[in-house]
Amino acid sequence: MSLKTRRIFKRLTFNTRFSLWSLVILSIACLSCTATILWFFNHALPSDYMQYAEALEEEHFNAIINSLPPKTEEFSKRNCQSPNLPLETKFIHDHRPVPMPADFCWKAGGSAENWLRVSESRVYLKPKFSGSSCTAEPVVWVDDQSSEFGSARPLRSGDELPSLGFRASCQSPDRTSRHSSVYYGVKRATSSAAGSRGGSPTDSSELGNVIMLGLDSLSRLESLRSLPRASRIMQDRLGAITLQQYNIMGDGTPAALLPILTGIREADMPESRKGFAGARFLDDSLRWIFQDLRDRGFVTLYGEEQSAYGTFQLRFHGFRRQPTDFYLRPALLQQERLQTNAICIGDEIASARMLSAVKDLFTLYPDRPKFAFTFFSSLSHENQDLSPMDAELVKFLDWFEAANLSSNTSIILMSDHGQRHGPLRNSMQGKLEESLPLMSIALSRQLMSRKKDAAETLRTNANRLTTPVDIHRTLLNLSGLRDSTTLAAGGASLTSYSLIDEAVPETRSCSDAGIPTHWCSCLRLKKIQEPSSNELAVRAARFAVNQMNSATEPFRHLCQELQLGNVTEAEVSLASEDLARRERHVSWRYVAYNAENSALLAAGYLTLRLVTEPNGGLFEASVQFGLQRSRFGSPLLLLSSTSEASRINRYGSQAHCVTEVAPHLRKFCLCRTGVSDSPS
Repeated sequence: MSLKTRRIFKRLTFNTRFSLWSLVILSIACLSCTATILWFFNHALPSDYMQYAEALEEEHFNAIINSLPPKTEEFSKRNCQSPNLPLETKFIHDHRPVPMPADFCWKAGGSAENWLRVSESRVYLKPKFSGSSCTAEPVVWVDDQSSEFGSARPLRSGDELPSLGFRASCQSPDRTSRHSSVYYGVKRATSSAAGSRGGSPTDSSELGNVIMLGLDSLSRLESLRSLPRASRIMQDRLGAITLQQYNIMGDGTPAALLPILTGIREADMPESRKGFAGARFLDDSLRWIFQDLRDRGFVTLYGEEQSAYGTFQLRFHGFRRQPTDFYLRPALLQQERLQTNAICIGDEIASARMLSAVKDLFTLYPDRPKFAFTFFSSLSHENQDLSPMDAELVKFLDWFEAANLSSNTSIILMSDHGQRHGPLRNSMQGKLEESLPLMSIALSRQLMSRKKDAAETLRTNANRLTTPVDIHRTLLNLSGLRDSTTLAAGGASLTSYSLIDEAVPETRSCSDAGIPTHWCSCLRLKKIQEPSSNELAVRAARFAVNQMNSATEPFRHLCQELQLGNVTEAEVSLASEDLARRERHVSWRYVAYNAENSALLAAGYLTLRLVTEPNGGLFEASVQFGLQRSRFGSPLLLLSSTSEASRINRYGSQAHCVTEVAPHLRKFCLCRTGVSDSPS
């Protein structure tokens, strides 16, 4: 301070000097407070939902504001309206999968005909191989990641199944031909066999059988294109009601099947992932519908194709104990290792064997309530032509009708999500179809007689927003179970509905239902022109890539850092004040978007399609944004992810180095050159 300045300062009164010093201290405090808030916003919020605040220059702030669509009454509507998507377009027609010939498996197997068949707990040699000698090695369950073969024993045509799954090794009478394959089926009940466990049925007149036939990666609309005959039988002959606004709750198969089978979202479940401290087995931390049903005397079956990539084993530790009476996974692990391709077992479609096992379950246990859950992926996961699957489903549904099972058995044809890869997925229609999978429910006549309003209630709910958590409660009621500890474990934050007993509110929104914005089919989005040069789109895309890099940061010695290559498409939706207020109740991470904050000028959502380098990754990301005018500084852009980005092109072997140690990072990881497979 100069001499002149000091003299002037001394002439000031004490009160004036005090006021000046107070102003200086207050200014420093405000700057410090602002820095603290920004640091907290960027670092102290939940790591699963990365948040970011960025100060903007005035010209960039104005550019973003001017690029936003006007807020209209449409954005203020609370209820979800189903998007009006066409079933067929020229683009969809031109990108249909190549038709598969009826004799595909015969040709693919090199005329490798199967020598045996399994039916109703017995093994039979086909007539042309009747003179062959065979042995059987039972499949032994080791744990949920592995199985092995037991000691071989002679096997004759007509013998009882040696075990649920077994490897048959046969040779012709002249010893010039050999056959080896894994077979499986349902064993007849004995005093110690599976199927005799569980409680005794009480009030058995109220209990109902349920069959769930699931297909991987099949939207509601795609089921009409790819399974035309089975879809017609479900609707026209069995009276199935298809949910038009059935919406997924997260990325991939676990996000769909976990809520269906446990009543709990994947985001809310206890830690069970590989590579995470304290992770537990799934049946140690969650109550599964299989347990509730077995306690009431049900006989249960669960099978899933492509067992090497099992829904509950690839990223999770799986089950400590076999979850059902007839658990097909141990046999499928061995069977699929011997297959020459994922679609065929010898000369037959792989899915045919699992459908035969379901038939046997119903034939061998006529006096016990039954629950069968099967999931097929060998064809649909790879976007193959589904004509062979359609044919198998038609045969199964014909048998279902001929056996008069519709009298006491509800049957469900469903999927986990729509296509996640391919040309259609790279469009807006493809994004919405991924969020709207197939869920078609045919109620048994017994159930409709007992619950007079069940069909009408289900028909009403078919046009309202529904989720996998609702399906869980509906399954319990279809089976005749009224209350369950599963429901109590689901948490109080979400309201679920039994779709045959309760009307879903017309005003239900994605936030009400617990559906993250990234997967919400209700948003009304406006396309951004030239997204690669749009200020908001580019900043949000960089933020999304930074989040991917943050996820792989602990494995930087394995995974390269990604860079934003280009923003190929972007859509924006403005949030109404009502939505902004309600979002606060979903999670406190949205507090920055509170509409009661007078400094908030705009808030909404961006859906981005972007390319990353050097891996050539094509991603879709949803980002929540807010624009805020600070009273003491620059305008702020607030960014928050609503869920992990989706990888919508294949990554193949790019992430081989984290397959075992961090499988949840495969879509983001590009392994460094020279890194070996899955280091421990």
